[in-house]
Amino acid sequence: MAVQADWFLIVAILVAFIILAVVGFYVLVKYQHPDDKNEAWFPKLVVWTGFIVAGATVLLLPLDVANNEGYPGCDGYDTRVCGGLNMTLFWNIFFWLIPAYMFILIPFSTLYYEADDGMLMAGTNTAAGRNAKKKSRIWDALKWQFATLVIVVLVFFLTYYFLSDTDIPIWEYQYNGTTSQLFTYETVPIYNISNTSQVLPFQSYQLEPMGRGDRIVLESNHEFEQMGSVVVQVGLGTFFAGLMAFVGWFFFALFGGVGIAAMPLDLIMNFVNRPRHMDAVEFSEAQMSIRERVNELVDIGELLKIEREQKEMANDGGGGGGGFLCFG
Repeated sequence: MAVQADWFLIVAILVAFIILAVVGFYVLVKYQHPDDKNEAWFPKLVVWTGFIVAGATVLLLPLDVANNEGYPGCDGYDTRVCGGLNMTLFWNIFFWLIPAYMFILIPFSTLYYEADDGMLMAGTNTAAGRNAKKKSRIWDALKWQFATLVIVVLVFFLTYYFLSDTDIPIWEYQYNGTTSQLFTYETVPIYNISNTSQVLPFQSYQLEPMGRGDRIVLESNHEFEQMGSVVVQVGLGTFFAGLMAFVGWFFFALFGGVGIAAMPLDLIMNFVNRPRHMDAVEFSEAQMSIRERVNELVDIGELLKIEREQKEMANDGGGGGGGFLCFG
């Protein structure tokens, strides 16, 4: 018997999604590079949806607790505290979304954004500029993306083949009572609608909450001193999420430790090297130094212009000429 979904949880999911979308869009717009204001739409879309997926993954845990799916009564016989959401489906969706973003969308968008289309030097009076031909950025990104996927797939399937079995510890119990202490439970049979003479198989929702007889049987159980274990093979999605979390903790400890240690030093150096007020003499000396440097750069630019004109004249005349500038 299906449990009706809790409308409060549904509304909470929609509100959380809207908040994550607005916050992610605000962060993207505020911290984007000025040169990318009206460009790089696909990488921006990946970053924006990545913010939503990251935030939603964190919020799945309180949603799972509120849904209370792990309670046995949610199978049908005691649904008063059940949210009715299929959290297993939710977790599996996000367990596959995370590696899809980490190993497909984010690497491809980054490679596509950084790819050189061969037109950077186009139009310049250089060999690269004269021979420039437009290249496909998508094809260049796909080549590196394929290499990334090969490595990820090999690592994943090798680790899954050798490490996918988990040993779950359990407490074992033994019933020490007599058969006369056992209770007989009766349930109302459920018949097939199309064939009223056919009794349908027993379902878990036909059970009732724990009563006096259940407590008597439970108190008669004996707990073994040593724990037992059950070996279960982990699903693909769960194993992939666990593998990424396991490897990610090492990177988090490495980069997080370096960041925590470097942050106080950066703050101290920023304070020591902070801008300070200059008096009239220091300001005049700095202004004079900058003016002299600007004049030097102007002179160098004029000399480069003369050298380029002489090279063009030599090339047009068929003769050979060399530059006269030498920077040491």
